[in-house]
Amino acid sequence: MNAKLPAMEDAIGRGDAAARPRRTLADLPGPPGLPVLGNLLALHPDRWHLEFERWWRAHGDLFVVRMGRQPVLVVVDGELVRDVLQRRPAVFRRVRAIEAVSREADMVGLFSADGDAWRKQRQLIHPTFHPRHVEGFFPSIRDITGRLRELWARAADERAARDVLGDLMRYSVDVTSSVAFGRDLNTLERGADALQEHLQRVFLGLNRRMLAPLPYWRYLGLPADRAYDRALVAVKRLILELVTAARREIEGGADRPERPRTLLELMIAARDGEDPRARLSDAEVYANVLTMLLAGEDTTANTLAWILYYLGSRPDVQARAREEVDRVLGGGLIPTLEQCKRLEYTAAVTQETLRLRSAAPLLFLEANHDTAVGDVAVPAGAGVVALTRATGRKPEYFGDPESFRPERWLGGAPSTLPHEPRMALAFGGGPRVCPGRAMALLECAVTVGMVLRSFTVHLADHTAPVRERMAFAMQPEGLRIRFTRRASA
Repeated sequence: MNAKLPAMEDAIGRGDAAARPRRTLADLPGPPGLPVLGNLLALHPDRWHLEFERWWRAHGDLFVVRMGRQPVLVVVDGELVRDVLQRRPAVFRRVRAIEAVSREADMVGLFSADGDAWRKQRQLIHPTFHPRHVEGFFPSIRDITGRLRELWARAADERAARDVLGDLMRYSVDVTSSVAFGRDLNTLERGADALQEHLQRVFLGLNRRMLAPLPYWRYLGLPADRAYDRALVAVKRLILELVTAARREIEGGADRPERPRTLLELMIAARDGEDPRARLSDAEVYANVLTMLLAGEDTTANTLAWILYYLGSRPDVQARAREEVDRVLGGGLIPTLEQCKRLEYTAAVTQETLRLRSAAPLLFLEANHDTAVGDVAVPAGAGVVALTRATGRKPEYFGDPESFRPERWLGGAPSTLPHEPRMALAFGGGPRVCPGRAMALLECAVTVGMVLRSFTVHLADHTAPVRERMAFAMQPEGLRIRFTRRASA
C-alpha cells in the first residue's frame, strides 16, 4: 500500500480526476461577502485583477470568491495553474459568457471557441502564425515602425509629452491590418480610420458585455449598445468583402499568387489534407481576422506602453539597453530582422515587463465535468480563475519578485535568486497558448530598438501616478512620455 502513495499524491497534484480529493470548495478560505451578492460589489470592472491579487495575499494560493451565490475557485499556485491550462479544452473551458457574447457577434474564433470547434480552428490557423510566416511580414512592420519614429521625432522637436498608449494603439492597428489583409490604414499619419473607430466601439462593447453580470442588452438597448451593434455591422461587412476578394484571388486559376501574402490568405489557403470541406469557412475566417485585429491592437500596444514606462522610470535599465542597441545597430535607426534577434537585453526588458504587467493577468474558466484541482474537488460548471500574473510574482519562482530586474532573463547570468521562466504565463499556457506570441515579441523588439536608438525616454511627470486599468486587457492609465532626440540619431 505504501508503494501506491506517491502515485496517488502525484495524481492529486496534477488535479487528476481519478484521484480522490480531500477538500471541497466549501472548505477553502476566502473574502467575506454579502448574502445573495457574495463578493460582486467588491469587484470594480476596471480593477478586477487587483482585487483578486489582494485576496490572494490575504488567503493564499487556493481560495474561493463568491460571484453572487456561485463559489469560484481562484488558483495561484504555479504548478496547479499550469495543470489547469494544460487540461483545456477537455476538462476546462473559457467561461460560457465569453463564447455566448462572441457568438452573438458572429466571431467565435480561436479566442472564444471551445471543444471541437476550437480544435479544428487551431489545427488550421496555428501554422499561419509560425515564425517563418511572421518574419515574412517584417518589412511591413519595419516600415510602420519608421512612421512611429517620425511621429515621436516631431514630438521631441516640439518638446511635447505624448499619450503613448494612443500612439501605440494606432501603430498596432496599422501593423495588424497590414499583415492581416494587406490594407495599410496608416492611422499614424492620417489619423483614425473609420475601421479603427468601429473596432474601438466593438472592443469596448465586447468588454462591457463579457463582464456584465446579466445580459441586459437582450432586453434593454442602451445608446452604447446601439453604437456597438452599428459598428459591428460595418466591421463585418468590410472584413467579409476582403475575405471574398482574397478567396476569389487565391482560387482564381493561373493568375493566383504563388504563395499567400497575408494572414488572411494563409487562413483561406489552410486546409486539413486534400478534402476541400476541411477548411475554414468565411465565417470562421472573419471571426479570426476580427479577433486578431482586436487582440493585436490592445495587447501589444499595452505591453509596449509599459516597456516605455519602465525605461522612463529606470535610467539604469535604459542606459544598458541603449548601449546594446547602439552596438548591434551601428549607424542604423531601425533594427533589421537579424538585429532584432541579437538584442538580448532588450528582449529581457520585454520579458520582465510581461512578467510584471501582463496584458492578461487572469483567466476566467469553468469545469466541463467533475474534476479536481490539487486536492480540491471542482464540480461540473464551477468557475475557476487562474491568476497568471500573480504566479509570476511568487518569490519561490522569481526572487525579489516585485522588482524590475531584466537581467534575470539573461542566460548564464550569475544569480542566487530563484528563476522559473515556465511560471511566467503572460501568453497563457498549454494547448491554448496565445498563437500571436511570435508576432507580439517581434513588434516589441523592433519598436523598442527604434526608440532606444533614436531617443531618450522620460516620464512626463514623475509625480503623476500611472495606474493599472482593465479594459478587456490590462493597460496603463495616466502614462505620458516625453522624448528627446539623441545626438547620434
